[in-house]
Amino acid sequence: MSEAASVRPTGIAPLPSLPADFRAFHQMYRPAYVRWAELYLGDRADAEEAVDRTFEQLAADWADVLRLDSPAGYAWTILKHRTIDAARARGRRPVVMDSAAFETHALHTAVDPIGELEESLSIYQAIRELPERQHDVIVLLYCIGYSTAETADILGISVPGVRSTARYARHRLKESLGLTERVAERGSGDGVGG
Repeated sequence: MSEAASVRPTGIAPLPSLPADFRAFHQMYRPAYVRWAELYLGDRADAEEAVDRTFEQLAADWADVLRLDSPAGYAWTILKHRTIDAARARGRRPVVMDSAAFETHALHTAVDPIGELEESLSIYQAIRELPERQHDVIVLLYCIGYSTAETADILGISVPGVRSTARYARHRLKESLGLTERVAERGSGDGVGG
């Protein structure tokens, strides 16, 4: 199977017959979309199917998509809906990480693997509870590892928007995990400020 055939969205014309701007969009965003969907679905084939369905919808509406203020933002929304649809079709709820994600080298070599696991589960639960945009930014930046600029591009928002959203999300995560109280307790017990 050729590389072009392996990345062609199913159910639509072969990529060479689609507009050049669509092909460029597809090439630029497909890898990030697959990583995101795989994180939620836990299966590469399911992720690729969800992403292909996303691109099928985008291809069908491509002229209208290009007229939007943020085609990338619109595409991101479609991807998320397709990922949720794929999870529901398989009888499961999309989650940032499943238990297999915690089977990492770090846990096996940790001094306190159970403590590390509990902390990781608490962090991922707190991430799941973030508002949608904050959640997306945190997952792309810290779970998948995209840069601020890459995250902005994928979400179709500005770099300052990503920075601001990440700052609010980190603050909310600290509150959710009780880290702000711990810092305050340490600060009041160190004899500073009387």
